[in-house]
Amino acid sequence: MATEQVDTDLEIPAEARDVRIIDLDFHMNPTEDQLIGYVEDDAAREKLSTEFGMLPRKAKSDAAYAIPGGNEGLFTQGKAEAAEDVKLAADKFAIDEPIVNVGLNNTPTQHNPVLKNAIVQAANDFALDQVIPEDLYCLMMVPQWDPEHAAEEIRRVGDEDGFIGAYGWFGPFALFGETRFDPMFEALVEHDLPLVLHGSLSMWPQNTPVGDNMLSWTEMLGLDWPVFAQVNVANMIMSGLFDKFPSLNVIIEEGGHWWIPFLRYRLDEFYEMHPDDIIIQPRKHEMGERRLGRKPSEYLRDNVYVTTQPMAPPERTRDTKQMLEQSMAEDTFLYSSDWPHQTLDPATWAFRNPAFDDDLSKAILHENAEDLFGI
Repeated sequence: MATEQVDTDLEIPAEARDVRIIDLDFHMNPTEDQLIGYVEDDAAREKLSTEFGMLPRKAKSDAAYAIPGGNEGLFTQGKAEAAEDVKLAADKFAIDEPIVNVGLNNTPTQHNPVLKNAIVQAANDFALDQVIPEDLYCLMMVPQWDPEHAAEEIRRVGDEDGFIGAYGWFGPFALFGETRFDPMFEALVEHDLPLVLHGSLSMWPQNTPVGDNMLSWTEMLGLDWPVFAQVNVANMIMSGLFDKFPSLNVIIEEGGHWWIPFLRYRLDEFYEMHPDDIIIQPRKHEMGERRLGRKPSEYLRDNVYVTTQPMAPPERTRDTKQMLEQSMAEDTFLYSSDWPHQTLDPATWAFRNPAFDDDLSKAILHENAEDLFGI
């Protein structure tokens, strides 16, 4: 059933209606009551059906302390519990194809794998039953905490029409270059599914010794996610992940994008000076290879994508143009709104900022997503 949509005073340029816009980060939030009927595991369904439901997420701070009015910021624009909600909200912001994420972002905060796996299975079946039939594209959830089970889940539903990618989370506690994730990557490649990694509530450093000293939301959300986005991307590249799985594509969601120029030059410079330890990288050692197949920056261009929200361009047009060029934006950027959160970023900049010409805007707003996801 549809939920109330929140009116917004954000101006959407009329020109936005004339350009196809594909949104890579559109959150749908079915209730626990909606999902519980899809849980197949009897024990998990019994526990999730109690008055306690999902276990509470752990956190040392919260957006409610940082956002005016004291709300948590997650549903500033409304809440989509059904496909109709998604369509109404997308139309309001001139979004033609919202790529729906049914994933519950607090799932990784749960400690019990039986409950987490049950939630993933239920969310995917809910999407198959109630979202995809309404002509919406979806990302399937993957239980990345158990790579073997993740591979099974990908093979269970990965061929279903409407699932165009897999949805997981990045953070400081697991680097995706680790070989233990290879079964999951193998299944993704088999099904030609890109891996979309979103920043995670549970994997923030506020749950680490470093995070104990972060007391502002600006640090936790604004700075920390881009830092660990870089760490994970570098680890995937330097571990030889894309040499073993050259057709694998990884999208970093809500992890920033202006760090790409730094990372591309930094990795190339240090790798060219220090290449001899690649031979003992576990994956490369297993493959019997002494070097990466290409320069690190080439993997960054060909296998890694980033979403735009928030675009946050520099004030001067000249600076924005330089940043976009150095970030390889025409090849690597994908539009995302982050609906319905406080951090919502409509695509206004694509029509109002002179740094974005027609070719670049079309690449970011729809062409890169069309090529990547086969839309």
